[in-house]
Order: sequence, then structure tokens, then C-alpha cells
Amino acid sequence: MKIAVLGFGNVGAQLSKLWAKKGHEVTTGLREGSKDRQKASDAGVSVATPADAAKAADVVVIALPWTAVESVVKTLPLDGKVVMDASNPIGSDLSVQVPPAGSAGQQVAQWGKGARVVKAFNTIGSALMGDSSFDMMYCGDDAAAKKVVDSLIADTGMKPVDVGALSNARYLEQIAGLWVDIVVKQGRSSSFGFNLVKK
Repeated sequence: MKIAVLGFGNVGAQLSKLWAKKGHEVTTGLREGSKDRQKASDAGVSVATPADAAKAADVVVIALPWTAVESVVKTLPLDGKVVMDASNPIGSDLSVQVPPAGSAGQQVAQWGKGARVVKAFNTIGSALMGDSSFDMMYCGDDAAAKKVVDSLIADTGMKPVDVGALSNARYLEQIAGLWVDIVVKQGRSSSFGFNLVKK
């Protein structure tokens, strides 16, 4: 599968590495002059502008800081594309912001006209992404897009867990806020995640 990962921070770099190992064709979408371009090249990942990476991709992954998402997403050719939103609308005070659409996932769907958005990879620290001990919850409204994301989660070694409609992205983003509070504000270890445990 051709995957465009927009952003090469902790999350983007980790996901790019995991999917490349499974044989997917991964391209990092970075603006000209981005400080991460050399880092991505050094890691052996193809680099293109966000628009070029998205145009050629089957799946576009949003792994950008929330403050950068709108300006990038609005410029991309996303109509009909599977778009995996891994962003979190965390404010400067580390609280979870609520975008006008109700969640970051829903806001991305509004900005990216025609995009088939699925929320995923936002509830756990990047260092643990790919660890088979942890579930990865995802949500969306397009059944076919969710199947693609389910498969890509499984390719990382994690257990995919469908938690419903895209409107539930707001809950996943609040889970991310709890993770940030525990790690950053409380100073506890980041080596934890959230699983759906069945009795």
C-alpha cells in the first residue's frame, strides 16, 4: 500500500518505520525547508511535499502538531482518500481543545473535503506504537476506510479495536489528554496505554 505520512516527529517517524518494515511504500510529506526533511532522508524514508505525497498515496496519515493541521489539510487532494488522523488538539496549557466540528477527527473531515477520515494512533505514546501488548482504538464513518485502517494497525503488531463512529473521536482525544496529564503534569512513566479488557 502507498502511505503518505504527513509529519516526521515522534509519531510520524515511528509509524513510517513500522509500515516500511511490513513492505508498504511510505513517503513522508514535509514542506520545503522543514527541519525534519534531513532526518527522514537519513532514516531511508522517501520525502515529498505534502501535496505530492498525498496525491500518490492510497492512505494519508495526519501526524502533525494540531496548530499545523488546518493549513496543510486544506491544501491537499483528499477527495476519496482514506485519511488516518493521528492528531490531538492539545493546547499550550496541555488541555484538550474542542474544535468547532466537535473533535479533531471531525474537523479534519470538514477541512479535507471528500476525505474518508478514521481516527487512530492518538491514545498512546509513540515509543509504544507497535507493541503487541497494547490495543489501538480507532473510529470512523466509512466502513471500507475502517477496514484499511484496521489492517494497518494490525501490521504494526498492535490489536485493532473499532470503537464506532467518527463522532467518538472526541472521546479518544480526551483519552489522549488523560495520557498527557499522567505523563507530563504528574510526571509518571510513559510506558502505559489503554486496552479494552473483556471478562
